[in-house]
Amino acid sequence: MKKIIMILIIMLLLGYFFLLQRVSVDAGEEAVIIKKPWFWGKSGVEKKAITTGTIWAVASTEVKMVSLKAFTIEESFKELFTEDNIPVELATTLTFKNKKGESVLLIEQFGESKNWYKNLLFKPLQNSLEIEIKKQTFEEITKNSDRLKEIKSNILFGINDFLQKQAIPVELLDIIFGKIVPPKAIVQMEIDGEVQKEKLKVQELRKKVQEMNAQADRAYMLKMNMSPREYIKMKQIELEHQKLSLQRFAIENAKESNGSITIEIKMEKL
Repeated sequence: MKKIIMILIIMLLLGYFFLLQRVSVDAGEEAVIIKKPWFWGKSGVEKKAITTGTIWAVASTEVKMVSLKAFTIEESFKELFTEDNIPVELATTLTFKNKKGESVLLIEQFGESKNWYKNLLFKPLQNSLEIEIKKQTFEEITKNSDRLKEIKSNILFGINDFLQKQAIPVELLDIIFGKIVPPKAIVQMEIDGEVQKEKLKVQELRKKVQEMNAQADRAYMLKMNMSPREYIKMKQIELEHQKLSLQRFAIENAKESNGSITIEIKMEKL
């Protein structure tokens, strides 16, 4: 009799460890119970999620943990055209959160993966951004922060309205826009334009200097009562004098070298 009782106790313990599982649900989580009986009983998803606490379930039961904490998805949208028809690339960080108390609907309709984003939300989000960016010029969205705030507000409202209508139990909390990048060709055009502007400035400055010099020359000619030919002759003499001064300066500064001493000796012999 004692042996039979011992065997029953052992069987109960084995059943306890192998036929049951302990499910712990932490704060910020919900557990969705999916019944999958081995022999008899009804299979399917429990209609109510398990909140914080601990439960025991049959080993065949599948448990899906759903986090209620915010999570982010990073997405880059390319070729969004501005009002002035400039294509831009916009990097975004989207912050979502699963709705509390609706984890069962999320698992039943969309599963535990985030396929709902690519399959249902990506295209409407892209379309919304295309519409909003098309309202602004390139300069407005790159230099006016109020424009981006307006776009963000419109997108948050529109996407959350879409999520609600599609019965997707997720909320879009925030959108962070990264740097708005125009195509490389546009960037190069801007660089070339700036370079051309600088060239024009230099040309204008050079022209002004030349005009000022010409005015100074004319004023000097009038003051000295000189004809244009006489003035040109004087300038030629000044240039020749400058050349001689430069040559003399070069010879004086080269006297310390052996080569220049040799030259001087040869000049003396001549």
